[in-house]
Amino acid sequence: MKKIWFKCLGIAIMPLLLGTCTGTSTSKLISVEDFTFARTGAGDQLEVVSDPAVFQRGEPVHLVLQNVGPFKKDSAGLNWFDMDMEITGPDETVILSQTAMLGDAGHLALDNNRAASPYATCYNTAELAPGKYKFTIRIYDRIGKGTAKQNAFFTIE
Repeated sequence: MKKIWFKCLGIAIMPLLLGTCTGTSTSKLISVEDFTFARTGAGDQLEVVSDPAVFQRGEPVHLVLQNVGPFKKDSAGLNWFDMDMEITGPDETVILSQTAMLGDAGHLALDNNRAASPYATCYNTAELAPGKYKFTIRIYDRIGKGTAKQNAFFTIE
């Protein structure tokens, strides 16, 4: 009887748990501690957007990863990471895709071999219809074999 009750309880609360998720993460040798959406505030500073992430058409959408790593060092003692991003529309078609966004700018010394808050930005939201979109960032180590992928959802009104 207890076994059946716990199974029913698990089935009953699963939609509640899954319904509140706004992102998923997968990783191999690199971890993403957390993430958040942000908007451009005063003085071009990023301001955290509370969940659920809702933006207006024309407003840039920033997806900020937090405490990502560790990244390997090269013989000069520098780390080298890069990022790809993809925006998927409400109909699941890819509407924006960029690869190797950092290039040589990602070749630098990182404190504790971790990137504190790397982020990617979708600027062309004025062209997007209202709806729910998926923002994906893949961050990877150009020296080691590590990679991590973060998916997160935002809404355009």
